[in-house]
Amino acid sequence: MHSGQPAIVCTSISKTYQGQTALADVSFTAYAGQVTGLLGPNGAGKTTLIRIVTTIVKPSAGTYQVAGFGPDQAIDIRARIGVMPESAGYPKRTRAIDLLTYHGRLYGAPADEARANAMEMLMAVGLADRRTDRIGTYSRGMRQRLGLARALMNNPRVVFLDEPTLGLDPAGQQGILELIDELAAQRDVAVLLTSHLLAEIQGICDRAVILDHGRVVFDAEATQGLSEIFHKVTT
Repeated sequence: MHSGQPAIVCTSISKTYQGQTALADVSFTAYAGQVTGLLGPNGAGKTTLIRIVTTIVKPSAGTYQVAGFGPDQAIDIRARIGVMPESAGYPKRTRAIDLLTYHGRLYGAPADEARANAMEMLMAVGLADRRTDRIGTYSRGMRQRLGLARALMNNPRVVFLDEPTLGLDPAGQQGILELIDELAAQRDVAVLLTSHLLAEIQGICDRAVILDHGRVVFDAEATQGLSEIFHKVTT
């Protein structure tokens, strides 16, 4: 159950690039404490939408609010969100605890507080025992967990996860999804998770939004009922 507080509100968002439509009149709401799945085939507009609501790209039309702030309050939005991009790069020779401490300092925390927060996040994602290992020794699944920890370092109200299980085996996928579900509920955080895999959305998401050619074709609770429409979109 979510807290009832809207965390992401998109209203008629459109985006065109050199005359090509990436998004067209996209509207939906995501709530605190819920995992909302943003589903669709490659090229549907998922990443473009994430870039807009994380203030990286401006929409061609429409507006949005994230954690109660609009597009003209980008600094306030960035202070309250965590982002795990599809392909995150990490310095291989850096230790996990040092990387997270560094990110904590970037958000303005004193050194001791940043390190304590880093340790808390590593414990939350199951990496506490590998905290002093160099990231280059981490498996793909461990790096995904580290990316999730990094996205939580500023105690965000909204977390954006772009294809968080990409490249993982089935067991690794399930582990990450269960961790995301648990963290959303415990922290009352709104999670927007993009995927092109229906099973992921049905596995942990409370709500699903399906994009096709930049348009919302489904927006409802993530139940078995979305299988038929997803099949139509991807075939």
